[in-house]
Amino acid sequence: MKILVIGGGPAGATAARLLAKKFDVTLIQDKNWDKPCGGGTKTKIFDEMDIPKNLIKHKLSYVYMCYKKEKIKIDLKGENLSIVLRKEFDKTLRDLAVKNGAKLYYGKFKKFEDKKALIEINKEKLLFDYDILIGADGVNSTVRKVLNLPPVPKTITHYARIDKKTDTCKFYFDEELGGKYYAWEFPHVNKTHIGSVDKNSFNNFCKYLNVNVKAKGYFIPTWEEGIIIKKDNIFFVGDAAGQVMPMSFEGIYYAVHSAEILANSIIYNLDYEKEWNKRFYKQFKFMKLIERINQTKLKNLMIKLHKLKKMRNFSVSLWLGKKFKKD
Repeated sequence: MKILVIGGGPAGATAARLLAKKFDVTLIQDKNWDKPCGGGTKTKIFDEMDIPKNLIKHKLSYVYMCYKKEKIKIDLKGENLSIVLRKEFDKTLRDLAVKNGAKLYYGKFKKFEDKKALIEINKEKLLFDYDILIGADGVNSTVRKVLNLPPVPKTITHYARIDKKTDTCKFYFDEELGGKYYAWEFPHVNKTHIGSVDKNSFNNFCKYLNVNVKAKGYFIPTWEEGIIIKKDNIFFVGDAAGQVMPMSFEGIYYAVHSAEILANSIIYNLDYEKEWNKRFYKQFKFMKLIERINQTKLKNLMIKLHKLKKMRNFSVSLWLGKKFKKD
């Protein structure tokens, strides 16, 4: 069976890596670029998915929740948060897919033609056969557009890297800094990655941090129920399926494990959507509720509750997946 994977980020590369053990897999990646991303993921993913730990640039044992001059330290119960460089991380996952037998081409998916996928590689247009196609080509998925599927819900964010160093991740919930979500600082090797949801809040955040940088914008998925993740023999995974955790916007961990679910569904002829829901639906649904509460006047109460150790422990357990049957 021939499987064509469009997109070589964490989701596409992982799907290709796992499926290449059983099938004829071709992986198409646009280019080796550095996705604008904080690079945070749960440390356990490296053991769970046998990913080289030398990709970890920082291991964090705590983060800060900031609001109205309050700074609440959240103990992560060990070094449970790791920071990676996306360009290096994604390339390594693609290399692992190739090692397992996947064929890798750097090119762009253009359209479907004669039941084949038209891929542009070095300005040459080639047709690729497939029995199954996996769309892992991001929040603005071209595969979805060509199929006339509804786009993945998304929000614009603005980000930059600054020379200021920070010791850990900090999340700012003040509306003027973080809009309806939050602003963030992430350690990024010898720099700091900062961001917020819109240009005004980003500019306010820069003033707050006393930095002067030009923002770059990108979209991130905002998961909702009902996103189409399968059409006939075409599947979607990662950002192209909206599989980013609500509220936290954590994408790497869920992209990789969603790809694992998809790969197992193909190998064992399981219902992909049903298997994904069994693993993550309850967690995503609950976090969507928390996200909506964060956008109301109850935000102040939610922050105050995190001054209580029991609430902090509860939040960390949710994040680690311990409050759900299976993360």
